[in-house]
Amino acid sequence: MIKAAIIDDDALSRKILQNFITKSDQLELVAEYENPEVALRELDSLDCDLIFLDMEMPEMTGIEFIAAVPNIPQVIVVSSKKEYAADSYNYDVSDYLVKPIDFSRFEQAVAKVEEMISSVKGDENEQDHLFIKKNKGYSRVRFEEIDFVEALADYVQINTNTERFTVLSTMKAINLRLPSAKFIRIHRSYIVSLDKIDRIDENLVVIGDKSLPISRSYKEDLMKNLNLL
Repeated sequence: MIKAAIIDDDALSRKILQNFITKSDQLELVAEYENPEVALRELDSLDCDLIFLDMEMPEMTGIEFIAAVPNIPQVIVVSSKKEYAADSYNYDVSDYLVKPIDFSRFEQAVAKVEEMISSVKGDENEQDHLFIKKNKGYSRVRFEEIDFVEALADYVQINTNTERFTVLSTMKAINLRLPSAKFIRIHRSYIVSLDKIDRIDENLVVIGDKSLPISRSYKEDLMKNLNLL
């Protein structure tokens, strides 16, 4: 069961989403908020897998809300305007629903989130690997094998020293599955293994023959996690 929350200042929109969530066998509503600032304060203590997030709210925009939460759950944006879609996907949203929402389209978005959540599975008993969806099964991949993770539109590519795995997911979701002591995000499109970094060249991380960009917003955190002399 996917635990969902609604953040939307419009009462009618919240009511429609409530009804859709009630009709869905995959979802459980755990919270709803009219004010995103209240949601921001309570999110850390909320057991939540998915947020239905309005784009236009008087206190803060949906983009501002996403940017304010480092490890945000899966997000399905809900908006009356299509033009925000491109910007929202830059923030790893799972899907984008345009109001008025059709229930069949709602179900498609939920199914997409369900696949994202299940595409990479952690093992509760063993914390040194992931099971990554491949063909009709799951392949075991140890953390020590992973060089870096790259965003590819709605997918992410997990690059090991011998193989690449492409899964339907967001970078935020993958980042939550990886141990923070071993992996760090250096760019909206890249997560790297700290153990696999060969060199830092100005604004590039070099891993083998790959040079990956470091964005300004992530560089300070990266440098803090390196054993510098």
